[in-house]
Amino acid sequence: MKNPAMHAPLIIDVAGTELTPADRRRLANPLVGGVIHFARNWHDRAQLTALNAAIKALRPDILICVDHEGGRVQRFCSDGFTRLPSMRALGELWTSNDDGEGRGVLNATRAATACGYVLACELRACGVDFISTPVLAPDHGKSSVIRDRSFHRDQCIASLL
Repeated sequence: MKNPAMHAPLIIDVAGTELTPADRRRLANPLVGGVIHFARNWHDRAQLTALNAAIKALRPDILICVDHEGGRVQRFCSDGFTRLPSMRALGELWTSNDDGEGRGVLNATRAATACGYVLACELRACGVDFISTPVLAPDHGKSSVIRDRSFHRDQCIASLL
């Protein structure tokens, strides 16, 4: 099997800003396919890049992930990371700027594209492979987890953004 992590079912976290011996043992397990970062794994851009390089040196095939979408869920908020709006703020552009000529739609799609590009470029530069965001989950006002992390309450609009 050329890329075993692609078939490993577990995504685990690491303890802090550097790998501990226990982290190294757990990451070496063939059932581990990825590692997810949280705010506790962040000090600055150089440290995050070094942590990810250490993980890849141990397991080049492992997927490095983070929940980092802007708004209230942005794990890395300093040292050159752009503070991004919530995904809901982007979805609101769709309807709030609607003048009957499609400007709201155009503004929303441009803003969503720009935010996605910034998000991907900044994280990729530090060695992050995958960003987990619930943007396609519609917010029906019933989940305190989703709320402004969703683009829009309308699934069609959310999927287009």
